[in-house]
Order: sequence, then C-alpha cells, then structure tokens
Amino acid sequence: MAADGGKSGGRLAPELIGRAVALAMVAAAIFVPPPAKFWLAGAGCALAAAVFLVQAATGRPVRRARWLNLIFGMIFAVTAVWLVFLQP
Repeated sequence: MAADGGKSGGRLAPELIGRAVALAMVAAAIFVPPPAKFWLAGAGCALAAAVFLVQAATGRPVRRARWLNLIFGMIFAVTAVWLVFLQP
C-alpha cells in the first residue's frame, strides 16, 4: 500500500481543467473561419473569466491571489465581450 493511503495520482483540480478547456477553445479559434472564430475565442475567454472569478470569490485563502484572480477574470471578461460583440 502506498504511503499516502492508496491515493496515488490524485485528481486534477477543476480550475485546471477549466483553464485547459478555455485554452484549447482559444487555440482552436485559430483554425476556424472568421465568423465562428470570434465566437469560439470569446467563449474560451468567457470560460477563463468564469474560472478566475469563481476562484477569486471562493478559492484561495491568500488575499493577494484573490485580487490577482479578480484582475485576470476581469481582463478575460472584457476580452470576451470585445471579441464577440465589437468585432465586424
């Protein structure tokens, strides 16, 4: 039996999964034609914003990390709005 009580490997944190999916969506937007490109990139930024804002609200106990997550969440939220609604 392992020293950690049989819990070797462990699970990935949900925020890491959310960030990986958001990154994959933004990266996939490179290969999509222009009308859908902005929607896919905007959706990826919106997902990243949601992850950062939820983590800022509930996640880290360190005050500095909460402010950093809040700032990144706001940046991704503004980018999502810009990509989806302000592009021709």
